Amino acid sequence: MKIISRRARPYDITLYNYISTVNGVASYQRTLVKRVSLDLAYQQRLSQRGVTTSNEVSMMIDLRDIETTSNRTFLIYDAWNSITDKTAYFTFNTKYDFFVVGEATETLPEETKTDMLKKYRGYSITSVGIPASNSGTPIIIQVTGK
Repeated sequence: MKIISRRARPYDITLYNYISTVNGVASYQRTLVKRVSLDLAYQQRLSQRGVTTSNEVSMMIDLRDIETTSNRTFLIYDAWNSITDKTAYFTFNTKYDFFVVGEATETLPEETKTDMLKKYRGYSITSVGIPASNSGTPIIIQVTGK
């Protein structure tokens, strides 16, 4: 299987993985993921009253050709959640994780999730699709956000 062309993947995202909550404050791990495909017009429709949108985005990541913070490796959520030291990995979780378009340098909890979503074009993860591959390890990840 060929790698998806880099011209089709011109975006970078900053992913925030939820780690834990201590004293009512949530902490997140920030990971920059370079060379992803984003469809920012996902679910836009032309109707009789104009263009309608559901404010959703569709993202495709080719794991064979990305750059991440500290060369982090993707793990499916169940595997990621079961390890203690998460610093070498990233995942996509539909419950608490979110991402912003571009490179964000802010860390949480110094900034709040609400502030981040206002400041950047940000999305909470609504679904994650990992198509089966012959190698048994994920090659492509399809993510939607809202």
